[in-house]
Amino acid sequence: MISTKVFLFFVLTSCAYGHKNIKSPEQHDHNVGIVGGHEISIEQAPFMASIRAFGYMHWCGASIIHERFILTSAQCAKLSLPFQVVVGTDKLIEGEEKYDVEKIITHEMYSNETGDYDVGIVKLQRPLTFGPTVSKVFLKGNGNLVKVKVGTMLNVTGWGFKDPEYETSTTLQQTTVPVASNKVCERFIKDLKLTKRMMCTNANGKDPCVGDAGGPLTLNNVQIGIITKESGCAQFPSVYTRVRSVHRWIKKTISNEK
Repeated sequence: MISTKVFLFFVLTSCAYGHKNIKSPEQHDHNVGIVGGHEISIEQAPFMASIRAFGYMHWCGASIIHERFILTSAQCAKLSLPFQVVVGTDKLIEGEEKYDVEKIITHEMYSNETGDYDVGIVKLQRPLTFGPTVSKVFLKGNGNLVKVKVGTMLNVTGWGFKDPEYETSTTLQQTTVPVASNKVCERFIKDLKLTKRMMCTNANGKDPCVGDAGGPLTLNNVQIGIITKESGCAQFPSVYTRVRSVHRWIKKTISNEK
């Protein structure tokens, strides 16, 4: 059963990587996943959520920002398959609590071609119960004093592919990546123009990869970015939606949907 799930995930993910700047899984010739990462417990990142196609197949990462709302990328939120959200566990195949989706909201200016405004919110049908394994992340721009500059080391967390056979990690992984300037990253990513809504990190042997999109880029439990489909898999820089630049939209969306 597990091998079937991995195969389906591989096929569907391959279909999603249609952007001209993206390498498909076949093109990543080594070390896929939260590359260079290590296992962590859900208590270390209780804001993590897994978007599961058909309720069981991990598709994207996400973060808890409210008892009824999950933050992810627009690409992940626009998944054309029925999905549920799983929280409160660092495992993909046990101890899971599934939540049905009431509504999906993506930024009205999102462009699949350019990747700009790549942010989405998933509204759950019922509220989460907060505790040691389930809690919200703070957002950059929400009055916090976290400062991020080139060279700052940030955390990426997820369940993405982690080996040459493209097997999804069954346990939550995390690693650190250094912030890079947008100009530096544009040199490595073909035909991609990074806007003010985007930020990037250098590939230093540690990176998010396939299956990590939608997950958070954090510092001290404050979310700085959202992992996009432009993940480098430790072979080239990764691109993120800058949370500060879409914070007003996030706040307004939650207020309107409560």
